[in-house]
Amino acid sequence: RNGLLLMLAFAISLLVSCKHEKTEQKKLYDEITAKETELYKDKTEAIDKDKAIEMVRMYAEYADKYTTDTLAPEYLFRAAEISENANQPNNAITYLTRIEENYKDYRNYPLCVFKKAYIYENYLKNQEKARKYYEKFIADYPDHELAEAANSSLMFLGMSDEDLIKVIEKLSKE
Repeated sequence: RNGLLLMLAFAISLLVSCKHEKTEQKKLYDEITAKETELYKDKTEAIDKDKAIEMVRMYAEYADKYTTDTLAPEYLFRAAEISENANQPNNAITYLTRIEENYKDYRNYPLCVFKKAYIYENYLKNQEKARKYYEKFIADYPDHELAEAANSSLMFLGMSDEDLIKVIEKLSKE
């Protein structure tokens, strides 16, 4: 009889903790949704940098706490985009890497690979890593709508502005 009472008490505490977890998750989700609405309400003005940083923090918090939730990779992706636009490329790479390592089934996974290449090339000036990710993208997603852009980026990777202008002038004459 004591064993039955103990099991019942355990089951109730488990239910209560699960319900508490769900309400915490819902609360954070609602806060994120409200903050997004506030951040993006005026499309004519530049996004407030402090609000954007807070948004990134909330996205990361959600992804940290609810790793198995389908919103986790989406929020990491949004955090990466805001970080890139806020000129924080290393943070963007960190969030994209988390997606790359943990969410291979995420619908925007191919875009994450492409964005890593793009950020390495254009923000971090790391030609080696940019090449690695462009090549990975082309190999894994040859029919993706960005495959041609990846090929072009790879072809011109590491060229100086002067060399690029010469190539473009040459191509325009042909």
